[in-house]
Amino acid sequence: MKIPIVRLEMVVDGYAEYLREPLSSSRKAAEWIGRNVIRNSNREHIVVVSCDASNRATYIDEIGRGSVNYCPGTIAEVFKVAIISNAAHIFLFHNHPSGDPTPSSQDKKFTRKVREAGELLDINLYDHIIIGRDGAYYSFMEDNMMDDSLGADGN
Repeated sequence: MKIPIVRLEMVVDGYAEYLREPLSSSRKAAEWIGRNVIRNSNREHIVVVSCDASNRATYIDEIGRGSVNYCPGTIAEVFKVAIISNAAHIFLFHNHPSGDPTPSSQDKKFTRKVREAGELLDINLYDHIIIGRDGAYYSFMEDNMMDDSLGADGN
């Protein structure tokens, strides 16, 4: 029996405009990703932005596209490019096509799981931002929901 010898390689699908400034605020990050990647889509997307130690974006990975109210995403998919790209931090983004960025209980549970996995991998989840319409967004960090306030049930 033979076992394949493999290597991983990232392939560039495109580029987003970026000024190489650190993503220093959730508002700045939400505006940037909303303008360059999600753009008021009529279905949900999950996007991970890998950042260096200075919080400058290095890679964007769209890990999922879904329907009007659901988008599948796994913890492994969230961290795949982050690990390969030696990310120090990640931003997690998804959108709500309804326009209301209020997080659901599933959003809270997923955020808790990503945060916990990031702690194990030593890759900090800097923020999870939900993009709504017309510049509306919800930031788990701004709402102080990035710590242990997200209980085991996600609430």
